[in-house]
Amino acid sequence: MQQNILRDSNITKIYLIYTNANGIKKKEAVKLRFMDSKECYFAANTPVNFVKPKRKSQAEINVYTTDGIYKTKVTIIDANLSLREVMYNVTIPKTWDFIQLRSSTRKLVKLPIKIKFNDGFEIQASTYDLSLGGLSFFSEKSFSSIYKKISGILTLEIPKTEIINFPDGELVVETKFVREKSEIENHFEETLYIFKFMNLPKESELILKNFLMKLD
Repeated sequence: MQQNILRDSNITKIYLIYTNANGIKKKEAVKLRFMDSKECYFAANTPVNFVKPKRKSQAEINVYTTDGIYKTKVTIIDANLSLREVMYNVTIPKTWDFIQLRSSTRKLVKLPIKIKFNDGFEIQASTYDLSLGGLSFFSEKSFSSIYKKISGILTLEIPKTEIINFPDGELVVETKFVREKSEIENHFEETLYIFKFMNLPKESELILKNFLMKLD
């Protein structure tokens, strides 16, 4: 895969896995601070009893995204400890191995959606992407954590002209929150919310599958 996966908006976690100078294998959650054509700099919270990895030692980077896990081998050039964090300097990844976690690939498409809960609260948005397993959407507005624990009823509007024998153009299914990811675009903070479908009926699955195939 391309090295710019490290800047992908779908990233949820990045881990650096290495063996320190005492021979102990470590797995550190890191964030990308800087990347050029030759090197990457990752920052992590200062761990207890930190022992630096040896210079020029081999390491692995695991990048978790909403679609799966990207893995690659790198070389640790150096690691510098400060009071607040550790900065790992590693070689730029050249190739990636990908492990897909979804049962189907997401397609980028903008469609109107509504998610309604039992107490009457409703989320209105437009999809960012869509698959047979669920969807995601961006929103500048946050909502109570209670709606991240209970399921709601999702209404997805599919263009009537796209699907034969689907006159009302609405797909209705139970849905539930999976995860969220905040990011800043043009100085405005938005959150990407990911929801999964619950008990998608076979008829609705067929309609959705036919629609997604038209997006290829």
